[in-house]
Amino acid sequence: MGILERKSQTQFLTHHACRTITLNDVVIEWIDILFEDSSGVSYCAPHSHDWYEFNYVVQGTMHTALEDGIMHRMDQGTFVLIPPGFVHSHRYELSSPHEGLCLRWRMFQRTADADTASKLDAIAIYDKLMRLTIGVTPPKPDEFGIGKYLETLLAQSEAGEQAIFLQMSFVRLLLRLTESLPAAALAFSPVKPTNRLVRKVDIFLGDLQDRELDVKSLAASLHHSYAHIAREFKRHTGRTIIERMTEIRLYKAEDLLKHTDLSIKEIADRAGFSSAFYFSRVFKSAYGISPTAYRKGCFSD
Repeated sequence: MGILERKSQTQFLTHHACRTITLNDVVIEWIDILFEDSSGVSYCAPHSHDWYEFNYVVQGTMHTALEDGIMHRMDQGTFVLIPPGFVHSHRYELSSPHEGLCLRWRMFQRTADADTASKLDAIAIYDKLMRLTIGVTPPKPDEFGIGKYLETLLAQSEAGEQAIFLQMSFVRLLLRLTESLPAAALAFSPVKPTNRLVRKVDIFLGDLQDRELDVKSLAASLHHSYAHIAREFKRHTGRTIIERMTEIRLYKAEDLLKHTDLSIKEIADRAGFSSAFYFSRVFKSAYGISPTAYRKGCFSD
């Protein structure tokens, strides 16, 4: 049996094992474990949490936008870890509904008096787990056996293991996650409060796909006037919203040129440009080479 066959165990785990876990020098508040089914849902708006969120795709496809504002595709066996405070959003494919596991938790350092401090330092866990806070990296395929850890956790629950054993399996899963996120792999810096509006604008722009920018929708989404949003965005980034939107669309087009055999017109459409001619002109202005020549260069020996 796999994860899908044991998905009902998430309810048991949430009610019986999701508790405060005190282990050596760390206190972990295991909030819940959910099995997500996105059937009929197409979008989850930009938001952030004060807890860690881990998403693992078991079946189907979803897309997640992180701090770069670009939607990253997540297929079966792909996962993403989102630390507290990082703005993110999700988009789902109705033709390939996403099903997967979502885990949420908080962590705190355990305080100790002078008599017990040395004992806690002997097996330090807090610093290892805090590596999960260092930043957000794009979704990645499961080359670390995370799925096996999830299967084990569900199987133990199904077998009626005591809550303490289930909690230790959860901690082992977190420690395994730290091995998948080396410090050298940081892609983004921690979010600063003054930049939250910029992050949300990036996510909104990244999710436009082939639609034109609707300033009213952007203003409504962020609960500010467009004039205020545009002014703050320019102040923090030195670029206009339109310039940033074009940059994001060029990133999408570049990725499609590298990894698909779509025609230039199809790429222009998918990246959100009004025509292949306009796309080619903007691309050449930014990269100094035409899209066709760029593609040839990517695949030449």
